[in-house]
Amino acid sequence: MVPKVSICVPNLNTRPFLPERFRTIQEQTLQDWELLIYDSYSEDGAWTYIQDFVAAEPRARCWQGPREGTPGSWSACIREAQGEYVYIATSDDTMAPDCLEKLAAALDAHPECALAHCQLRPIDEKGNVRDDLAGWWTEHSVFASSSGPLRNMLHIRKAPYDGLLHLLGESPYISITELLIRRSLFERVGLFSSEWGSVGDFNWNMRAGLIANTIHVPDTWGGWRCHPGQATAGAALQSDGHFSKIDGMIDHAIGAVGQHLRPEVRAGLQKKWVAEARALRMFERELGPKRPPVREAFVLWQAVTGSAAARIHASASLRQRPFADLIAQWLSTAGVESTLVPVPSTTAAAIA
Repeated sequence: MVPKVSICVPNLNTRPFLPERFRTIQEQTLQDWELLIYDSYSEDGAWTYIQDFVAAEPRARCWQGPREGTPGSWSACIREAQGEYVYIATSDDTMAPDCLEKLAAALDAHPECALAHCQLRPIDEKGNVRDDLAGWWTEHSVFASSSGPLRNMLHIRKAPYDGLLHLLGESPYISITELLIRRSLFERVGLFSSEWGSVGDFNWNMRAGLIANTIHVPDTWGGWRCHPGQATAGAALQSDGHFSKIDGMIDHAIGAVGQHLRPEVRAGLQKKWVAEARALRMFERELGPKRPPVREAFVLWQAVTGSAAARIHASASLRQRPFADLIAQWLSTAGVESTLVPVPSTTAAAIA
């Protein structure tokens, strides 16, 4: 029997978190799954623990392979997946007991969507909720600020909207634990790569968001554990190198899925949108360290002297929807309308 969900657990030296990770998988209300565990030659006792676990869990299998880095090591599991849907259960993270059930139900009800996205629950090393990061995600993240009144409602985010949000240099999908992925999507956008280091999932997220509709399911969650040993802990997010990586990942993503885009969208990206977004990212980066009075004066001066990025920033700040209005303008020009669509209450009730 083909399982409903293939749960992929890539692992490297996260032995302390594996009991909770596996427990949250076994306690899922949806039990039609296979578990694929790929260990990159751990040295902390994780491999012995994994083998003992698999011996007692008939739906699981494990193997070891080269250290391909994050997120490239995720692909080793995905290649073996047989399920209709794929969930990447990073080995130091967790999820709500009804996470797979609700995300799978949403995709079942909406075959036009290839991604199901849920709330993010940031936790610390001990599993306690990080209120500071949780508040940021619900109020100020790219997902929250671009969703407007729909952020706490079941809704569909039509491509290429989520993909275009990446042009600002951030992803609406902060953690892969927020996503259930229709396995057929990998045939269209490809697998994950570690070419850009631990932040390389940004590239896959953009590829997927450019061509796949996403359904947001607000009443479950994927956990994101923030601790010193996590793969992204050493990423220098404000460095020149990171800025250059973002440019490279954006260019690659557009090239990789360009043939699937509407000609008007592809032309907009190539002729204007990428350049406008990069200018805005450069402006935001320059603005970042400045204190409030200086920031306001700087934005005003730049706007008066002709900076389009400064005018976009000022307009977005007034509307409290950073970048979303600009994307809506782009898409309207390209003839793409209704990118955020609420799901009718009758359908929402059926999924819940």
